Parts: sequence; C-alpha cells; structure tokens
Amino acid sequence: MYNIIICEDNYSTAITLKKIITEYFDEKKLDYTVKLFTDRFERIIDFAKCNIENINIYFFDIVLNVEHVSGLSLAKQIREIDILAYFIFVTSHPEFSLRIFNYQIKALDCIFKQELNIKERICECLNTILFESSKIEQLSVPSQITLKGVNELYTVNQNDILYFETRPGSRLLYCILTDDSCIPFRNTLKELKKELGSRFFQCHRSYIINTKQIKKMFKEQQSYFVMMNNNKTCDVSRLKWKDLLDNVNS
Repeated sequence: MYNIIICEDNYSTAITLKKIITEYFDEKKLDYTVKLFTDRFERIIDFAKCNIENINIYFFDIVLNVEHVSGLSLAKQIREIDILAYFIFVTSHPEFSLRIFNYQIKALDCIFKQELNIKERICECLNTILFESSKIEQLSVPSQITLKGVNELYTVNQNDILYFETRPGSRLLYCILTDDSCIPFRNTLKELKKELGSRFFQCHRSYIINTKQIKKMFKEQQSYFVMMNNNKTCDVSRLKWKDLLDNVNS
C-alpha cells in the first residue's frame, strides 16, 4: 500500500498535485490512497504514527500559512517516526530550497511550482520510489508466526494469512491462508492476538482478520461483514464496526 500525503495550504495546487499523482498510480494499477492536508497540519503527525507499516510519500510545501510551522519542521518530526518515509518538496520559494539540507531529512527532491515540466519531475520521483520499494520488499523477511498443529508445527508468514476463525464444536483454531489452505492448530484467540502484528484485528468473537487482506466491508440490515480477498465473508460485531473502520482508514 502506498500512502501519498499532500501538505499544501493552496487548495488549487493541492488538487493539481493530486490529479498528477492519481493518474500515475491508476496507470500503474497500484494500491494507493491520497490524503490532502490544507490546514490543521498537526494531524499529519498523528497520521504518520498510525501508518508506519506502509510506504508513505509526503509532498510538502516549504512555506505554510501557519506560524512556527513549515513543511521542513513537519518533515523533521515525521522522520523521527518513520525512517523510511519519502519527502518531496514542491515550493514557490526556491530561495528556501537549500534549507532542506540543514534539516537532515533525506528529501528526495525539491520541485518549483513554476516549472513547466512539474508533472515529469513528480513522475520521475515516483518512479524512483517504486523501484526502491520493490527492492526493499525483495530483501525484507516477512514476520512469521509458529502454529502448533495437531501433529506438527507450522511456520507461516503473517503476510500470507487471511484470517483466523473458530468453528462450532471444535476446540481448535483455523488459520486460512491466501492460497486457500487451512491449518488447524491449538490456541485461543486471546493468546493468539499477543503474537500477531498490528495489521490483525479481532472483529468478532469468532474471527481475527488481516486488515490488509480485506476486499470490501458492507452492512446488511443490522448485520456487519467483511469480505476477504478469497471472497470469504466474515462477521463483524456491531461494537467492533467503527473501530475496524478506523483501523482500515488510518
């Protein structure tokens, strides 16, 4: 998942950037979201804290219409939270561009709004990010979990898990994987939760789901559901629905 965060106090410029970025990611057919921040810029820090697991690309204006707040100061705070974040500055003030180096935030580029080839410059930055992120993904080792089966142990990459479920009349839990295989194992949902990463959410007394594997969420009459990427539907309790929405949208 690519998160693109645009921090720009000029709404017209923000929409222009969003259009360029949306067209780029749609053409690449990639999974992404675009967040616009045109005021209350302190919210960006909260966003950064909740989205460390994703690839986050920040487009900052250097000069913002808030006293004691600049794109540089925000980027400095975010760098302390997310060491892999990408920063691209788009500014009308080229005289401030050298200040980027003073903040030691490892910015990818500084683009002037008046440039005729601004779209090309942005796309070049995004090409670089896609290339780097693909290499990092190849090198990274997915977090794993060991499940104690009936007769043997299973080591499973958490990325490959769709959900866990209980079944009526059984004391076992069941792990459903992206290849549609199923692993019965001994544990409780309460204890299992302690071993799982933040992408997992207990949406019901019978299910713990991988929120990165949700295909859609929907409501029918007074009941709530999620459809996973294998088209299996899991129940969501009414009390968990809002928390799940917040988790997915964060």
